[in-house]
Amino acid sequence: MDPASDFSRDGYCILPAAFSPDEVARMREDADFILQLILGSSIANERQSRRLDVRRRKSGGIVVRKIQPVLDLAPAFAEFASDDRLLGPLAELMEDEPVLFEEKLNYKQPLPDAVASAPEMSLFQTPADDDRFPVHNDYAYYKYNDYPPEVISTALAIDDCRADNGPMLVFPGTHTRHVEHLRVRNGLEVPEGTVNRAEAMPVVAPAGSLVFFHSRLIHTSDPNPTSEPRRLLIFSHFPKAAAIPFDIRNGPNRLRESPWEWRYQRMKSGGYRDPFPIADLTCAGSKP
Repeated sequence: MDPASDFSRDGYCILPAAFSPDEVARMREDADFILQLILGSSIANERQSRRLDVRRRKSGGIVVRKIQPVLDLAPAFAEFASDDRLLGPLAELMEDEPVLFEEKLNYKQPLPDAVASAPEMSLFQTPADDDRFPVHNDYAYYKYNDYPPEVISTALAIDDCRADNGPMLVFPGTHTRHVEHLRVRNGLEVPEGTVNRAEAMPVVAPAGSLVFFHSRLIHTSDPNPTSEPRRLLIFSHFPKAAAIPFDIRNGPNRLRESPWEWRYQRMKSGGYRDPFPIADLTCAGSKP
């Protein structure tokens, strides 16, 4: 396997199990901590964090779709963001120094029924949508701000990505040109007929794997129908030559939300008790 050739031809490549089980366990601990922090601070402050994307499944129940940004909240994530196993292949693919552009954690994590039905959850805006992501490419979002198409994203699998838990679905070779998108409820989506859904390739990989994909690669994902999370930590980098200002995508939300998160931590120090400790929030399978 030649990752650079795969990336050039298909618009993506996979490095299986780049991180060890012990490192994955640290990532899962951070993911659980962030989940409790963002849900807990939202409830304590009686306002939904703008980091949080949460949906109410049409079949019932609530699923945490994603939290963005996350690196300022988690030491393991910040450490692995600068790891050579991530940055080395990126530099080779970009032929330049990669510079972090944005990051997010796609949880696809169902909440237990006892939490989803609790009165405290009524403050959250939970559209009657599932946790799927539309058929899109990332450049459709970037181009509105005149960011370059040379951005490369990397999905770090915190859980096993299986065929049955809503894995990424990619359309190989679609990175060679951009397709104008339509606005839909969940974001942006390519017009119907742009790709043949039957040709989508599921990205199936064990926890700890890295998936590199071009900003123009068309991809999607189906809902996660299981009771377990399917977490992907996604970094996006631009080549240094693009000279994009640091943290321009995620910085405003970090500044906007951190005072509320610190207020929540002070409330806990003063005796406030979370209605949902992490053991109540996590489902079977979220632990290493």
